[in-house]
Amino acid sequence: MKFDKTFIEKIKQELQKPLPGEEAQYRMAPSYRPRLSKEEILANHPRLSGVMLLLFEKNKELNIAFTQRKQYEGVHSGQMSFPGGKKDITDIDLLETALRETFEEIGIERNKIEVIGSLSELYIPPSNFLVYPSIGFAEGFEKFLPQQNEVEKVVEVPVSFFFDKKNVNLRTEIKLFDGSVVKVPAYIFNEHIIWGATAIMLSEFTFIAERITAS
Repeated sequence: MKFDKTFIEKIKQELQKPLPGEEAQYRMAPSYRPRLSKEEILANHPRLSGVMLLLFEKNKELNIAFTQRKQYEGVHSGQMSFPGGKKDITDIDLLETALRETFEEIGIERNKIEVIGSLSELYIPPSNFLVYPSIGFAEGFEKFLPQQNEVEKVVEVPVSFFFDKKNVNLRTEIKLFDGSVVKVPAYIFNEHIIWGATAIMLSEFTFIAERITAS
């Protein structure tokens, strides 16, 4: 979509209203994902994480920044994700975590990011993380500086891509860490497959954004 700063302001206003939560999240959730209550999630003593859905303008279009993880021995190896990570003991809150990790992973300083709100928290059973997604807008940044040890590359995807139903495949085959193959909903951007927790969080964002574009 063509960049329009008023869209950022409208998103900020929408995020001050009650969030759609699971109604929107589960549009892109795998069929095997359990529906757990907050009490059941907390009983697992999840680790806390903060991530940043970072919006930015490039070539007069609004985009979202993703990181492709390096290959490693872990459940999220090679996956597409938002910048973010585990809460550090020195982080004041999970927004602080998201801002710190965004700088560490892709080189965007916190003073270059306008925080415009947050999405619903999301539990990730395979890694036992409870994730708190923030949304930010980086105006006038120059370039991403991916962290060499953790980030394979930064992938820039236009926001408009997620509004086009042709880009959603509800039965994408994914090979999991344990070697099993499952069929999941996913956004397919060139050779990149965005699925799992990242797609679930995106689904809530697009649900909110679609309300704006439809009004």
